[in-house]
Amino acid sequence: MTSCIYSSNPSSLATPARDQELAKQYGLDTLRRVDLDELARESDALFVLAPGGLETRHLINEEFLKKMKRTSVLVNTSRGTLVDSDALVKALREKWIWGAGLDVVEGEPMVTMDHPLVKEPRCVFVVLGYAYERWSR
Repeated sequence: MTSCIYSSNPSSLATPARDQELAKQYGLDTLRRVDLDELARESDALFVLAPGGLETRHLINEEFLKKMKRTSVLVNTSRGTLVDSDALVKALREKWIWGAGLDVVEGEPMVTMDHPLVKEPRCVFVVLGYAYERWSR
């Protein structure tokens, strides 16, 4: 990876000096803050790392997913509620994006083997402990 873009809470201040320092530290050509539209349009791999709550519920929704590249991969390791599961299923089935990697999903722990994302071949779950045992049967 040589270029990194990110988005953050609109109320937080931009930190260009920190971005330059981190880019240098990690050998990146660029590291810059963008709005959500540009984040969706430009990301090859999008890692969702945000707190849950009402303000971020379904932050990744149908509108967002439609803006992404057909070759993009979405990875959510934060909170299941950040990604609209129905929209993600649709995005994968209709090939708006290439794939998804999840270790959280909306509705946990009541997610069963018949959940559409569990059945989706272009969606990979990282599952540990109890959930792994239940899903591996």
